[in-house]
Amino acid sequence: MTAATFTFWTQLLDLPDYEVVYCQKERDRQRYRITVAPQHRLGVCPHCGKVSDTIHQTRTREHIKDLSISKYAVTLNVRVLQFECLSCGQFFTPPIPFLAAGAHATERFLERAAQLIRSSDVANAAAFLGVPERTLGDWYYDYLQRRPQANSSKVKPVRRLGIDELSVKKKASTTSQ
Repeated sequence: MTAATFTFWTQLLDLPDYEVVYCQKERDRQRYRITVAPQHRLGVCPHCGKVSDTIHQTRTREHIKDLSISKYAVTLNVRVLQFECLSCGQFFTPPIPFLAAGAHATERFLERAAQLIRSSDVANAAAFLGVPERTLGDWYYDYLQRRPQANSSKVKPVRRLGIDELSVKKKASTTSQ
C-alpha cells in the first residue's frame, strides 16, 4: 500500500493521535483488518509528570471491534506502547481514549450499540453488530457505568417548600366545623 492509502485510512478512521500502518480487506470474511499505531512515540509519566521517549515494550491489542464501513466489519489491531520513565524509574502505559475499558471495542462502537439497544434490545443489536448477545450485554452495562448520568447534575438547594393543596383544604374544613 502507498503512503497516500495509509493517509486516507487514517483520516477515515479519525482516531486521535493514531495512524494506520497496515490495512487488509478480507473478502471471504467481509471485514477490514486495520493496524494502527501512535503518531508520536512520547508519553507523560503519571507518577512524576515528565515526558518520556524510552519505550520499554510494544504490545498489540488485537480484534478490537469498530464501526463497520459499508458491508464490511472493521477489526482494529492497536499498537500499545509501554514507556520507562528515566526520571523516576517507573513503567507506564498511556491511556488510549478511543478504546473502551474492559471491552474489545472502541468507545464509538459501544456508543452506537447503546443507541441500537435503546431503540430495540440487546439481542437484536448483537445480531446486527455481529457480536455475541451476552458479550454485548456485558459491554453495554459497563459502558453505562462509565458514562456520566444525565441526572447527575449538581443538586440545587431547596429555596421554598410547596404546600399540599389537599392538606390545606382538609385543615380548613376541620377548623370550620
